[in-house]
Amino acid sequence: MSINKFKTAALSVVAASVLSSPATQAATTINVAVAANFTATITQLISTFKLLYPGTDVKFTSDSSANLQAAIINKTATYDLFLSADKARPQTLATTYPTLIVGSPFLYAVGELELWSPTFNISGGLANPIPVPIVLADPNKAPYGTAAAQVLSTSPWSIPWVPGAAYPPAGTANVFTKPNISLTYSAVKSGAYAYGFIAQSSICKLVGGVKTFSSGFHHSYPFTDATHPHAEIAQYAIKVANSARTAAQETELTNFINFLTTNTTGKTIVKSYCYSLAL
Repeated sequence: MSINKFKTAALSVVAASVLSSPATQAATTINVAVAANFTATITQLISTFKLLYPGTDVKFTSDSSANLQAAIINKTATYDLFLSADKARPQTLATTYPTLIVGSPFLYAVGELELWSPTFNISGGLANPIPVPIVLADPNKAPYGTAAAQVLSTSPWSIPWVPGAAYPPAGTANVFTKPNISLTYSAVKSGAYAYGFIAQSSICKLVGGVKTFSSGFHHSYPFTDATHPHAEIAQYAIKVANSARTAAQETELTNFINFLTTNTTGKTIVKSYCYSLAL
């Protein structure tokens, strides 16, 4: 055999070995639809999960809970798991569209509503009348927006919200919306709006058991506030039916759900973003 032919044969053997090695084989992948408020949290969850389960990957799409639910119902996207920012939408899938899901909704996090501004001191809460343009997530699409609209429906603002109707009502001064809570946060951070209602997890980390907030000013609106109550932001998930899901993907999906809900490391990550784990 000539030297050139020998080199070619040797390179072919090496290439075949590399291509067949576990490190270069495609990872088993699942797809998750996740409410926009949970984007940073799921990013860290996935990073740690992949270290614990080599050869796996988790892709996700973040948007408002309503848009993700619509994508599942209309089959415009294929997911394995739906992490909503409320219970109503996973429950609607289970009740009205049972063939599209597997099992029942389960709690994975409980969030909190926060008024935030990088520059304006709103630590005492929202003024009345509202002096400058503020922003919240669309209450018909995003549960954090629903909670904010419920707060604004109380005195002294008394801005009515009718589920399904355009918000804010015509003639309302200085109140604007974004399609989801992530875009709402970005609009405030960029300075497009002086302040707005966001998910507490966007600006809060749990450090030594104490909630520590990033720079700026904030005011919490807990659901237990008797003066400005709103629905508790209990975030539920549900498995999505996927006929193309392989046995390996099913195993990964089960492992990821367990990592999110029962694994100590996973739960610690969720809590580190200032979420509660129980109602």
